[in-house]
Amino acid sequence: MMSYFRADDLQAFAKQEDEAPHFQALKARFQALHQQVYSQIQLNDLDFHLIVPADQAIGTKSVSVIENNDPLLCVSYLRPKGQAVTIERLMGREEVTTPHTIEARRHPVIEMRLTASRFTLELILSPDAWWDQQNLVGKLSIARHKQDFYMSLRELGPGYCMGFWCGVHLSEMHLVTRQFQHPRIMDEWMSTFQAGSDWWRIGKWYNFDDEKLAEKTIISEMLQQLRLLHSLYQHLLWTSDNNFREFYRSTL
Repeated sequence: MMSYFRADDLQAFAKQEDEAPHFQALKARFQALHQQVYSQIQLNDLDFHLIVPADQAIGTKSVSVIENNDPLLCVSYLRPKGQAVTIERLMGREEVTTPHTIEARRHPVIEMRLTASRFTLELILSPDAWWDQQNLVGKLSIARHKQDFYMSLRELGPGYCMGFWCGVHLSEMHLVTRQFQHPRIMDEWMSTFQAGSDWWRIGKWYNFDDEKLAEKTIISEMLQQLRLLHSLYQHLLWTSDNNFREFYRSTL
């Protein structure tokens, strides 16, 4: 089966020339994938949104790094614009008054990313998303909610990697799906997580020869994984109805 991303397309990354015809063709192919995925997100009422105009959705920077020199393409989905403005103002960014001033790295982000070596779908919480990171830590301090969170991790299925690293490449220091089944391992791992200091991320890292990236199956694969990640996303996303920051303060 032919992969959605072809070897000759990916060679465009080697040139590292954003305006080169081959790179623009690859970007157009990635844009087409995003448009199909995003239409399915909307049809299935998944609470993932764009904070930039549709024609600007495809970028060359990832929220998973501070400075990135690796050639890549990515699109970021996050909470609704109005909620994002509210959260950033609660975080002390009084200058945030419109969606144009939102900074994606300050929120939980679902990132669909293409590099020369991998295609990746991840849920990422950068240290700058400390409001939601604190909400997650507070929620995990309550046994019932921690068990629900671990259950959502187990339901993700095979192929997921979770860890606290920074960057667009998969770190050797990560947990994999089979380890999500063991509460002791999870407790030990999550107990080291420091809100506002560490990255937290979980996702699938696909090789280009993965049959799930075939043109006929890639959209259904992305939708299936986005549905699973949506449950996890809702666990950690701060809202007025999912506010566990008081519990975070009690853990200090």
